[in-house]
Amino acid sequence: MKKQAKFFSVLAAVILAVAGPASAGKDPVRPELTQGPGFTKQENNLHQVDGPAPGQGAAPDYRLYRSGAPSRETFAKWCSEYQIERVIVMSGDAESLEFQYQSQGICPNLKVIYNVKQKVGVPVSDAFLQWFDDQVAAARRDRVGLLFRCKTGSHRTGRLAAYYQMKYEGLSLKEAIAVMNHLGMMMPLFDIPLKPQVRALDEFIQGQPCDQKQRACVAVHSNRYLP
Repeated sequence: MKKQAKFFSVLAAVILAVAGPASAGKDPVRPELTQGPGFTKQENNLHQVDGPAPGQGAAPDYRLYRSGAPSRETFAKWCSEYQIERVIVMSGDAESLEFQYQSQGICPNLKVIYNVKQKVGVPVSDAFLQWFDDQVAAARRDRVGLLFRCKTGSHRTGRLAAYYQMKYEGLSLKEAIAVMNHLGMMMPLFDIPLKPQVRALDEFIQGQPCDQKQRACVAVHSNRYLP
């Protein structure tokens, strides 16, 4: 156990040495975007991305959330306190979580509309992004809560959140990356594959050719990750 702890300590030190100190060259962002606790195990790293504040007495409306894999207790809040009706699972494990909880009578009317295992190192496709845009439009039209998640709510979730916030909320590339890092765990390590992918997503949104290495580019004319 001590050897394992020492290994991870050394690994973290190497990563930080490569990435540089947190304050060095830090992306300038609006302070309000990175306020709060950042990555948290509380409610499985659930954060609201868009929409009015939720609550038991709040009117139905479009709300967008990001999260990690839910505990039984947090899942019960999804359909009550947070008024979530549709869920996108990018870790492909809804059978052991959402569906299992629903078999116990929790949030039986919540719909898992996507259950595909995506990979951090393999970018999304244009077809998946169009599918996601369609789900956002449908949730807005129907005034319902929509949530997307992976295991920790950090990496696959952070990638999709960056896309949404750049396209729909006007965040700059630097701001989207800063928010992704603020709400994610072990980001100096995962930034290596994710930052180029977020840059490629920004280029895709702007209608520009991908200027990143091919392994980071949005897969065009591809059905990758479609449900």
